[in-house]
Amino acid sequence: MDNPNHCIRNTNPENKGGRDSMPFDVLADILTRLPAKMITRLRVVNKLWESIPKNSSFIEAHLERAKQYAKPFLLLSEEDNTITLINTDTWEKTSMVINGHDDKFNLPNSCCDGLVCLTNKDDRSMILNPTTRECFMIPGLPIRTNLLELGFDSSSKVYKVLRVSNPKLDENYIWELLTVGSTLWREVGTTTGEDFFIGGIYVKGIVYWVAYKEGERSLLSFDFKEERLSSANASTCEPLRSDGYEQLLEVRGSLGMAITREDITIYSPDEEEYQLMEIWVMGDGINSWSKKHSLALPAEVYFEVLFLKAKKILLHNKEDNGLYYYDLENHLFGPKEFDLPRLQSCTPCVESLVTLKDRFSPMDLVLVGSGGGLQGTQGDGIDVDKAE
Repeated sequence: MDNPNHCIRNTNPENKGGRDSMPFDVLADILTRLPAKMITRLRVVNKLWESIPKNSSFIEAHLERAKQYAKPFLLLSEEDNTITLINTDTWEKTSMVINGHDDKFNLPNSCCDGLVCLTNKDDRSMILNPTTRECFMIPGLPIRTNLLELGFDSSSKVYKVLRVSNPKLDENYIWELLTVGSTLWREVGTTTGEDFFIGGIYVKGIVYWVAYKEGERSLLSFDFKEERLSSANASTCEPLRSDGYEQLLEVRGSLGMAITREDITIYSPDEEEYQLMEIWVMGDGINSWSKKHSLALPAEVYFEVLFLKAKKILLHNKEDNGLYYYDLENHLFGPKEFDLPRLQSCTPCVESLVTLKDRFSPMDLVLVGSGGGLQGTQGDGIDVDKAE
């Protein structure tokens, strides 16, 4: 859905509103502008307000507005089974604990509609909505998994999980797909000899990586609708021709690539050295790119782009674990004062009310607690909201 102002349909004929109440569509349109956590608290007002966050049209409209206008959350994985959520608008921190699992979870590099796949060293994997704290175990695992990505098929309106595994520990990688709600993994392709993948950025139904094979770089993509794997080498993907470190990111609903140039040094009038970071944005296809921004950053430091929003870029310095803003309009660079936990992995994540309850059984439910966590194990079938 591309238009956050589209008509929100009332699918429950009992929720028409009384003579003195606000019409359903008007109320729903107002609520799309509120944070998801506030909406969940307002469910206790009456039956109409309780039904709105469950309405599929409302969930889609709220999600699209959040993608366009709201600043992303930062989702951090810490040493134990704790996931920390940072609101980059208020800079408030909240933590959640995945119960029944003691090990650190690995996070993907991006989210799909506010949902993320979590994996740990035992290859136990699950899908988490950090906003609502709904969490479900992915069936058919463990297996030696190299990559795990979540995507949405816009034609069939279902979520799918992509798994890339190397079960024989050889050079053959098997690509498999699971439709959420099913227990059947389907093989959709194989690749051979990729040394490793960088990225895993999901944008509009497609996930992208930079793949290295025999020292050569290529842009790899998987389309969840077509269930097709594609690639473009450096001769047709212009940003990959540059000599430097690359990072994939999402830029205003399109795929972006940040290139930290190794072959260019910038000098200020007082002879200070700076490094050049270029931000490219993909156009109509995987072979169509344009350079949108050039940033002068302190030299000899690796900066990771966390997100770009409203003409500002939030950067992470992995050496001092600091956060920095770059103002694209005024070309100003400076620190963001914030006590950031030591990052293990970090994912920008949009706020979302998307639920997968109708796709999983209660036995797949994983309890998520806050602070010290809730006591419980997978399969208790407890509603997370009520449990807290």
